Amino acid sequence: MSAILLPYTHGCFVCGASNPHGLQLRFRVEDGEVRADFRPKAQHEGYRGIIHGGVVASVLDEIMFWAVAYAGRQFYVSVEVAVRYLHKVEVDGQYLLVGRVVRDQRRVCLAEAELRAADGIVCAAATGKFLPVRSGEVPLNHEDFCADAETLSPRDFLRF
Repeated sequence: MSAILLPYTHGCFVCGASNPHGLQLRFRVEDGEVRADFRPKAQHEGYRGIIHGGVVASVLDEIMFWAVAYAGRQFYVSVEVAVRYLHKVEVDGQYLLVGRVVRDQRRVCLAEAELRAADGIVCAAATGKFLPVRSGEVPLNHEDFCADAETLSPRDFLRF
């Protein structure tokens, strides 16, 4: 089964292709989970050689967002994110982010995520609660997304 590449924006800190200060991650759906490869750089460190915990929390939040957005075919906002830091995340390391929906309730969607090292060790794990955003209240439009023939079009996937 081939991966489904998810849309991405110009300006987002995590997925923004045009954000020179961002992480520029690309998200995909594989085997019922949302995944992304993550190779943090020196500008993302807190302590020398170790990635700042806020950056780790950001990528875990974002992968959970894409998991619930893909499952629900709409936008959500995170209202609660809990992160457990288990092992250090190092500059220039190769990591895999994995996110999935745990439970989709009517008013809130619950998700979980992991940041795994190349050897499969879980370096950080998160849980999150996400609320759906009404289509008229989404602060994005189609021009905010990058035109890319290889990705799922936001028009086919997200209601806004």
